[in-house]
Formats: sequence, structure tokens, C-alpha cells
Amino acid sequence: MAIAATLASAPAALAQSAPLAPSAAPHLDEVIVTASALGESRMNVVQPTAVLTGEELARQVAPSLGETLSDQPGVSSTYFGPAASRPVIRGLGGDRVQLLVDGNPSLDVSGLSEDHAAALEPSLADQVEIIRGPATLLFGSGAAGGVVNVVTNRIHTVLPDGASGSLELRGDTPLDERAAAGRVDLAAGSVALHFDGAWRETDDASIPGGIAPNTWTDTHSGAVGASWIGSAGHLGAAYSRYDSDYGIPLEDGAYIALQQRRLDLAGRLELDGVVEALSLRAAANQYEHAEIAPTGEVGTQFQLDGRELRVAAELGEVLGFKGVAGLQWQDLDFDAAGEEAFVPPSRTRSLALYGFAQRETGDWTTEFGARAENQRIDAAVAELPDHDGTALSLSAGALWRMSADWGLALQLTRTERNPSATELYADGPHAATGQFEVGNPGFGSERALTADVGLRRLAGPVRLELNAFYNRYQGFIFLAPAGTVEDDLPVFEFLQRDARFFGFEAEARLPLHPRLQLLLSADYVRGEADGQDLPRIPPLRLGAGLEFASDAWSATLDLQHAFGQERVAAYEDSSAAYTLLGLDVSYAMQVGRQEWRVFLNGSNLLDEEIRQHTSPLKDSLPLPGRGIAAGVRMAF
Repeated sequence: MAIAATLASAPAALAQSAPLAPSAAPHLDEVIVTASALGESRMNVVQPTAVLTGEELARQVAPSLGETLSDQPGVSSTYFGPAASRPVIRGLGGDRVQLLVDGNPSLDVSGLSEDHAAALEPSLADQVEIIRGPATLLFGSGAAGGVVNVVTNRIHTVLPDGASGSLELRGDTPLDERAAAGRVDLAAGSVALHFDGAWRETDDASIPGGIAPNTWTDTHSGAVGASWIGSAGHLGAAYSRYDSDYGIPLEDGAYIALQQRRLDLAGRLELDGVVEALSLRAAANQYEHAEIAPTGEVGTQFQLDGRELRVAAELGEVLGFKGVAGLQWQDLDFDAAGEEAFVPPSRTRSLALYGFAQRETGDWTTEFGARAENQRIDAAVAELPDHDGTALSLSAGALWRMSADWGLALQLTRTERNPSATELYADGPHAATGQFEVGNPGFGSERALTADVGLRRLAGPVRLELNAFYNRYQGFIFLAPAGTVEDDLPVFEFLQRDARFFGFEAEARLPLHPRLQLLLSADYVRGEADGQDLPRIPPLRLGAGLEFASDAWSATLDLQHAFGQERVAAYEDSSAAYTLLGLDVSYAMQVGRQEWRVFLNGSNLLDEEIRQHTSPLKDSLPLPGRGIAAGVRMAF
């Protein structure tokens, strides 16, 4: 195993080191959801959320964001090999699930097609936040399905206490992964500095019965950030770069060369009066990727120059309400050239105003929100019409704290989403996905009414969360097989129909012993349009596990069963059931001021042939087979 040499070179002092003493119970401290309107804990956020942080996030880290989160209730992935995999939330994916970095959009083209990787490195995240259901009020009409926010803290808001950092080395067998990730944070007077970097290489993935050809990856990323922090607030900037070359599974010898250069700004000014604070977030990037043929020639080139600005005012209490009002502006200049440029060049500009108000009275929290967003898409092809539309979204929610531990939440949302340039203008072959895609420039906006109810207990020895949802769409836009062939590829058309989605997520943590917890989970979603099943809807999943924690040792045994998906769209194949078994074991120790953790992870231990129904490659590319990962992580 590639990591063996690293483990062998660890200091001999580890043998005589004292074990690190975490709490006997799993780490369940209150975590703030930074992507919520007022930056609150999960217990106080009406909308269903999940947060991965600490050792739980470290156990789940995978080469892509989609695979990092795919075991979370309500979340699946578009698995297109180890490098390209986006999250699918409650059966919705693509641009409906907005990917953020520290609250700013990722500004890549991963929502355009499943073979395009997201320009995000999961191993550099401090925490990952998942907002299930519409999050359009704060983040735009494109967040109609949910939001995933990767928190890196590259721009500090609080001065670090001295110098701190971490370094992790890991490797595995199913991908023959060799990976490293590290970060350093320190203070110089009133300035906080941040440095991070990651490197990962993998070979072709091992699958049950063989090797998946052309699934290798080679990724490098890093960032530097600096922020001034004073009594009146903070102001900072971060520059990051992301480079990734990876094979395209359906095209032997072809690969994608991706790079992104990005600048982020963030600031906050504390004030006295009705406006308690002003905040600023901005991002600008240059993104490009080339799809390179086996001959070495560039077949298609995609470019995206993106700019985003968000200004918000946090309001003090007025008539019992506190809240936030903001303005968001975005400018995306997209260009595609080459033989597989199935979407023509376009420029998308949007301007939005939004507001959120919350009131706490006794055991009740009520909240209201609104957003108006104008979007204009200018097509670079004279024959195609431009698109100009305004979307209005409204929400109302309530949280009843039935006791110190229990809460009951209800949210009603009316959302409107403007169609994307891909849905409007796609017209051409896309060999990477094996599809000939056709859009419709006549599409109007997509409207939805959503009801979400949740019961939660996030404090005390027993933890429980149950969410149920119902979405009714008017003019839902989706990609579906047409049953015809063009340029030797099956034709897939974007259609607009009335639709509905409904389902649930459930998870529980039950103590069996002071050091042993029973974990249970389940999720289900059903999607229909005009009475017919929608394509790529994930099946019912059930999960169970045991989590053990001692003074130095921790271990988690997970078993997840996905039922076969027989409810399929026209011209879509069903997917077989599978059972996924995993085991994670780690040992922690203290060596001077350093904390060391050695870990061993087993994945797909039953060596099942797993075909993700939400993946466009499910019929030709199963997930990796049985594998073992090992590594060492040091923090100071």
C-alpha cells in the first residue's frame, strides 16, 4: 500500500507516547451552521441541515465532494468516476444543488454535466454543511434543491491563538491513492494568516471482477489567506488555485485538464443602532478545462469567468424581529469551443434583493423570508433568443422547542427558478456522457411549493432527527431520454412538466453503553412528472452501525442497504439492490504538543457490485470494490 512507507517513517516516539484522551462519548458539541441566515446552531435552524466536522468528516473524505457526502441521509451522488461526482439532494442535482466555498459559489461548470468535476478539495475542509430543500432565499434560484457549503476558514474572523496546523498522509487499495493535505494558521499582530495545500494521485479504480479503465486522477490545490481583525470587525482576502487532470471513463485514453484561479474577499463591520453589522462577500475566478482526445489534441474547451458580490445588513430587534437584508449580484461569462461544445457561449447576469426576519417568543421561533431575483442570459449565437426573467421566492417557518432537548419544525416555501443556459440552449453531442442533448429556448420559470416538517432531538444521550417533505412543481425542467438516436448517440431532451417529489430522512443515535452507540438511518424520495416516474431517482436506503470510543481507540462499523430501484422513467433501466459494509478504526496519541492519529478504513468489504442509480454511468461503471485505506494525521 502506498501509505505504508509513510507510516513506517513516523517517529519512534509514537511507541512511547501517551494516548490522546477524547471524551468517552462521541464528539457531539453544538456546531454553528454558517450558511444559515443568522449563523445559528442546528437545533435553532428551521430548515433541515446536516454538518460534517472533526473526525466524522475525516472518516468520510473521498476524492470528490459527491462521494464524501453520499452516505448522508437524503444525499446521493452523480458518480462519474473518482474525480467527478456532485451531490444529489432529495433526488435533485445539477445546478439545483448549489456548491459554496465559505458562502461563495464554487464558480465552476460542474453543474453543466456529470463528467465535469467540482473545483473543491474535501480534505481541506474544516466542516461541510448540507441544507436540504430549497435554499433560494439566501443563495439564489439555482439553490432550489439545496446547498452544500464547504467551510475552509481561509479568511479568519477571529485571531488564531498562536500557530496551529495539521498534516495528513493517506493511501488506499481500490484507487491506489497517494494523497497528502496540510494547513497552517497563525497570527502576526492583528493579521491572521492561513496556508493550505493538497495533492492526490490515483490509478484506475478496482471494481468487482476487474479494473475500470481510464478512471485515474491527478489533483493539486492550495490557498493563502490573510485577514485584518479588530474590535470593529474584520476584512480579509484569500487566493486559491485548483488543478486536476482525470480520465473520462467512457472514452479510453481521453482526459480532462481542469484549472481554476480564484480570489475571495470577506469583511464585516460592527455597528451600533438598528443596523448591527454590515457584511461583504465577493469572489472572482478564472476557470477552464479542456477535454483532450487520446491523440493529445484538444477536442473541447470550456471557460468560465465568474464574479459574485453579496452585501448584507444584519438588523437589530424591531417589533420583536431580528433579521438580515441583502443584495446579491453575479456575472458569469461562459464560453465553449470545439467538436463537443453542446452548449453555445453565453453570459448570465443576475441581481437579487432578499430579506429574512426571525422572532423568538417563549418556546417558539417564527421566521419569514423573501427574495426577488432578475436573471438575464445573452446567447452568443444570433439565431438563439436571449432570456430575461424575474423569480420571486417566499418562505415562512416555525420552530417549537417542546423541551430543552426536543424541537418540532415546519417550513413552507414558494420558490421560483429561472432556467439555466444549458436547459435553454443545449444542442449537440456529448460523448463523455454518451448523450446527444437538446434544450428548449422557450422554457419559462420553474415554480414550486414545498412543505417540510421535522422532529429533532440534538441534545442529551439520545439523538434523533426525522424530516418529511413534499414538493409540488409547476413547469419542472428535467433531462430525459427521447428514445431516438442522433450522431450515433441516444438523444436526451430537456422537458418541462408539472411534477411532485416527496420523501423523508431519518437518523438516530442511541447509547448502548457509555462507550458504545447504535446508529440508525433511512431515506427515501419519490419523483413523478405527469404521473410518470422521473429519471435517476435514488432508491430507499436503510442503515445501521455501531460506534465505539475509548480513551485512545475509536471504531465505527457501518452497514447500508439500498433497495433496487424499479420505479424508472421511460427508456431507463432499473438498478439492483446492494449492501455496503464499512469499518473505520483509529488510534490517537499525544507526542509533546502534537496530536497524532493513525487510521485504517475498510470500504465495500462485501465486494458488492454497486451501481448508483443517480449516476449516468450506472450501467457501465460500478463503484470501487473492496478496499482498505490507511493513513496518519498530525495536528499541532
